[in-house]
Order: sequence, then C-alpha cells, then structure tokens
Amino acid sequence: SFRMGIYQAVVGNWSRPPSARQGMQVTLLVELVPTGDVVAVSIMDSSGNGAFDRSAENAVNKVGRFVVPTESEVFERHFRKFTLLFRPEDLLR
Repeated sequence: SFRMGIYQAVVGNWSRPPSARQGMQVTLLVELVPTGDVVAVSIMDSSGNGAFDRSAENAVNKVGRFVVPTESEVFERHFRKFTLLFRPEDLLR
C-alpha cells in the first residue's frame, strides 16, 4: 500500500536522537503535491522532546518525495494532507 511505502521511507531516513525513549510519540501533519513531493511538515502533537520531534520532521523532509496514487481523487482524499504518528517502538523493531 502507499501508506506502508511512506512509513517505510520515513523509517529508513530517521536518525534516532540520544534523548529518544520508548513511549515517545509525535504526530506530524504532512502536506504533499500530486507528484508526491513534500511541501510542508508540521508538528500537530509534540512528544515534549524537541530533538525527537525535529528528528521525525527531518526524516520526512529527507525523503523529499513519496510514491503516491496517480488517481487525483484518491490523492486528494488521502495524500494531499495526512497525519503521521511517529513512535520509536515502531521504528526500532
């Protein structure tokens, strides 16, 4: 699925900060254009740890372009703007 591809791309570009601990999570709002390019990433719900939050934002920005559906209706409904819940326990398996 496209969502799994996005998640795996972010995981592959994440650098774990030393202060990251199990149980931390940050919710990001990711905004894309139809080519899949990232145009904005913002923190919706902070983990309370600035380094962790920035590492999650940076991971999305490092990807730069995601593979997204070419059907405009599907893209607009699910991928123009979406939230990404970022948790270390998910990323360190």
